[in-house]
Formats: sequence, structure tokens, C-alpha cells
Amino acid sequence: MIDYTRETKLNAKSAVEKLTEDLKTNKWGVLSVIDVKKILSEKLNIEYDDYFILDVCNPGLAYQGLLINKQAGLILPCKIVVYSEKGKTKVSLYKPTVALGTASSLPGYDKLSNLAIEAEAGLKKVIDLQ
Repeated sequence: MIDYTRETKLNAKSAVEKLTEDLKTNKWGVLSVIDVKKILSEKLNIEYDDYFILDVCNPGLAYQGLLINKQAGLILPCKIVVYSEKGKTKVSLYKPTVALGTASSLPGYDKLSNLAIEAEAGLKKVIDLQ
């Protein structure tokens, strides 16, 4: 599976707020939040369920990865989506280990793999708080 997905009792907007705070507490930061519903409404006049894309980063892990290979930035930052589906809210992580798997030819892959495992474990921990 490419994802780690959990359901939360929060609505999507509240889940994004809580997730942002929980990430911060665990040494992660949210670089951007893309409100897909708003964009689709403004650009295409389409109504869509709540859907947010978060670009998240742990600066320490990112720096370590870039020291190993500057092309590690091709798979940064990590992605989390928060969305509503059939009246339920879900939080879904694109697993860093899967993202790195697409870059297995990079020099330093083994060291990068260890960082991806660490990042994934940390993000799963935060998602489980939702």
C-alpha cells in the first residue's frame, strides 16, 4: 500500500488544525496547506468535498537527506491529505518509504531509506493522534 490512512471524528478543517499542532509538537512543520475544494470552486466553479493537501517537513531529517544526496529533495516534502468522504473524515499519508522507492537508483539510497523509515514512523505516530 502506498498510504497510511486513518479516520478521525473531527471535521476536515478541525483535523487540519489539530494535525498542524500535533506535527509542530513532534518536530514537524507544515510548509503549505492546499485547499482543493476552494481551488476547484474558484477556478472551475465545481463543488467538491472538503479536501486539503499538506506539505510537511521535519527539517532535521530533510537536512540529513540532502547531505546524503541533494536529489533527495525530489521526494520532499512529505504529503498528507485530509478529506471528507461519505460523511467521514480521513487523514492519509503518502508513505515516505514508498516515495523513496521510486528513487532507488540514487546514490546513498540505503542511508536515505533509513531516514524514510524514521520519517514514516514519526508521521504515523502523529496521524494516530487524530
